[in-house]
This record gives sequence, C-alpha cells and structure tokens, in this order.
Amino acid sequence: MNKVIDNYILQLKQNLVNLPNSDMQDVVEFYQEFLLDGNYHNESEIIAELGTPKQLARKIMADYSVSIPEREEAHKTSSKSNLKTIWVILLGVLAAPIGIPLALAAVIVMVAVLIALAAIFIALAIIITSLFIAGAFILIRSFGLLFGGYWASGFFYVGGGLVLTCISLMLFPVIMKFIRFLTAECAAFFQHIGRKIFKQRYYKTNV
Repeated sequence: MNKVIDNYILQLKQNLVNLPNSDMQDVVEFYQEFLLDGNYHNESEIIAELGTPKQLARKIMADYSVSIPEREEAHKTSSKSNLKTIWVILLGVLAAPIGIPLALAAVIVMVAVLIALAAIFIALAIIITSLFIAGAFILIRSFGLLFGGYWASGFFYVGGGLVLTCISLMLFPVIMKFIRFLTAECAAFFQHIGRKIFKQRYYKTNV
C-alpha cells in the first residue's frame, strides 16, 4: 500500500479516538479505499482533497454528532456528553469547507450561544453558592448571640441561617436538572446548525 496513504490513514485513525470502534473501522476503511481508488501519491494532493487528518477527523466527528436525533438523544445523555457534542460540532464547522460569510455567521451564532450558556451557568452557581455561604455565616454568628445572652435573636438567626442553607441544598438538584436541560437544548440547536452547514457528508458516506 502507498506509504503516504498509510501515514494519512494512521493519523486520521489517531484523531478518531472518540468514535465508537465499529464506526471508526467503517470510516477508516471507507477513506482508505477512497484514497487508493484515487491513486494519490503525495500528501499535498490528499490534503487538497480532504484536508489534514485532523481537519477530516473533526468533520467526520461533527457529521457523526449531527447524525444523532436532535432532542430525543440530547435529553437522554449527560450534560458532559452534550457539551462534548457542542464542542465537536463547533470544531467541525470551523474545519468544514464552506463559504467564509456562512462560516463566520455560524461561528458567531454558536459562540454567542455558548457565552449565554456560560453566563447562565455562572449566575446559577453564584446564586446557590451565595445562599449557602450566607446561611452558613448566619448560623455561625447566631451561636455568639445564643451564648451571649441574646438567645431570642440567636434563635431567629439560627432559623434564618437554616432556611437559607436548606434552600441552597434544595435548589442544587433543581439547578442541575435545569443545566442538563439547557445543555441538551443547546446540543440540539448545534446539531440543527450542523445539518444546515454540512452539505457534504463525511461520516460513512460518499465523498
């Protein structure tokens, strides 16, 4: 086999580590056959046709990510998996051979969505942390009142501190579910954009 093709396929395989093994084997075999049939003899010809191994891997992974049903699968997976999907699609859009205006518009929209998502995450984290810290601080200060002769005020602040602490603990699972919902919706939105952009299929399809 052509050493240039061997080297390209090896690098491609190394950049597809996050693809399921069975799918990765299919993809690798497809591009291996494609390059052999094309009778490519140097790396520059391959890169001109498919891009670098890393670029092609990003396009394949992005195309794989957008091939998953949008909302059904997004809401079944973890926030970490959805964030990974978002990142993979963004990298794929950056690597895809599309018109510059379209690429810029897509990237700007995606980055704006990510910034908004990050802002919401930070705001929620600040709110729940502030409530917990405030509750803990009030509880600590209330003990000084209890043992300092101001027991009535002390009990009042103990109650207030417990209320704030309990609210923060009760809000935590609710906020986590809300974050999972937001990341799932964001992943579905990115998949939708990816389907609009990736006119040429890279995952297990004809080039």
